[in-house]
Amino acid sequence: MAIDYVLAMGCEPQRLLGVERLVGLHRTRILARTALAHMRDDGEQRSPDEIEVQLTMRKPDGESARGVTLQTLLDESAPLDEVADHCATCPAGFAREFACHRRIRYPIPEHVEAWLMSRLPSTLDCTAGTLLARGLAEFGWDGAPAAKLRGGSTTYFESRAPYGVRWQAPNGTSGTIEISSDQLFQMMFMVGNLAPTHCLMLALFCGVLPHDISLYDLKDSQGRARALAAADLPAQPDADLEQLAAFLRTVAVAARLDVSVLIDG
Repeated sequence: MAIDYVLAMGCEPQRLLGVERLVGLHRTRILARTALAHMRDDGEQRSPDEIEVQLTMRKPDGESARGVTLQTLLDESAPLDEVADHCATCPAGFAREFACHRRIRYPIPEHVEAWLMSRLPSTLDCTAGTLLARGLAEFGWDGAPAAKLRGGSTTYFESRAPYGVRWQAPNGTSGTIEISSDQLFQMMFMVGNLAPTHCLMLALFCGVLPHDISLYDLKDSQGRARALAAADLPAQPDADLEQLAAFLRTVAVAARLDVSVLIDG
């Protein structure tokens, strides 16, 4: 199981295949190629048309399963080849074919959850902190949808309890303000598709944009464009961390290009 997300570029592959079909085809190709790579690593030398796997599909009305060969899955994804040439001139600048679509596998490891929370501002006395505190107060992100998924099991999250960050309330106000990883995951994956402004805020909260960027630059179109052009997050050597890092880079690109990120969890 995984969270699928797509940078909604309206590019030729997305236009010609449709976003939903593109995601379905690409998901099938990823599954087939990943399974084959793992089998090759384990010494399996049979050809893809000789290797049968059980494919389980989860739908709102239940599950269905079918036995197929890896070659069948590769053949089913062949329509991607008809549009792949367009990826060479990707308007988002992605180098890999169909990199507009990515996946985050479940369960999310505990160290990834800790890393993500460590990227939040260390103080609310900065642009990122001020806007995060305001968003928590205004939008009611209480983390309940993520908490329900966590639900005492490890299907979606390796950790049975969320991580948390606590800040002293700003501007001399007494008390504290807290955020849990359940709230952050809700903001990322459980509010529907992400509009460009929401993507901008996520990039800011998670440090892809500097936490202390001036509010003037953030509001000014030219200042914002300069900041987003310079936004970067280094590739992570840990594959699980890189899944979340790739998502954070994508939301920054979405904010820069003024497009949405489509979420299918």
